[in-house]
Amino acid sequence: MTFEKLLSEKLDIQYLYLYKYALKASRRYKVYQIKKRTGGMRTIHHPAVELKVYQRFLVQNIFSSFPVHNKVFSYKENTSIRDLALLHVNNRFLLRIDFKDFFPSIKSENIRDFLKNNHHKLECNLTEKDITIINMLVCRKKELTIGAPSSPILSNILLYDFDLVLNKMFGDSIVYSRYADDLYFSTNVPNILTNIPRQIEEFLLTYYIKLKINHDKTIFTSKKHKRVITGLTITTDNTISIGREKKQYIKGLMYKFKNKQIQESDLIYLKGYLSFIKSVDMTFFNLLEKKYGMDILYS
Repeated sequence: MTFEKLLSEKLDIQYLYLYKYALKASRRYKVYQIKKRTGGMRTIHHPAVELKVYQRFLVQNIFSSFPVHNKVFSYKENTSIRDLALLHVNNRFLLRIDFKDFFPSIKSENIRDFLKNNHHKLECNLTEKDITIINMLVCRKKELTIGAPSSPILSNILLYDFDLVLNKMFGDSIVYSRYADDLYFSTNVPNILTNIPRQIEEFLLTYYIKLKINHDKTIFTSKKHKRVITGLTITTDNTISIGREKKQYIKGLMYKFKNKQIQESDLIYLKGYLSFIKSVDMTFFNLLEKKYGMDILYS
């Protein structure tokens, strides 16, 4: 099937219309900033409604045809951060490595190379012009952005070979996983995690996507200290928890709710976070249920 026919069948639009739209796609974003959880500001590029339709179409009909490594836990259905933490829960030593400007580091030329080299895996035949249109639709000024629905899956499929290499690079004694731009390594063997950042940097010198390690966020820790994976704490008895500080905060909100002192914004946050707690820390959820009752938890 041609890309043109796929557009006609799935979106009922003409190829020429999409091409003309794609030429100006970089202008069709709303740009704003939000506060980072760790401090500072994060720039979001939110695509226009019509552009999101085309990006989601590409996710469903093109990008989802490519594999994502089984050690990747970001942006995957039926996969949670608890699954990621469980992978490392029995290891004493933990290393976290973070990439700088992760999405913007993935350029349109990287996507072009990937699609040219892997188009044989698709049922849809892609021409050079098709790939150009796809690039213009998923990139803003020739790079991926935070906010586009196509950016997460593109980062996962383009880094498949990266994940493949890192999963094998350090042998069976080290467990590897990735959540977006966060890499986690764990082991029970002392001192063998120390050289991993340098080894990854050496590998990245030859990698086709120009990723860079943010050394300010490289963290070595062990069972003697606090081990944190994507916001979850691995306790000293190898269980998964939302952490002491977050528990105290949630207990405070529950107390305010019980006494009708909670603000509407905090109530919305509390109800959403209770669902999260239920999925990652059932022990704490049961304690809340026992103390405050079903009517408060589910009202």
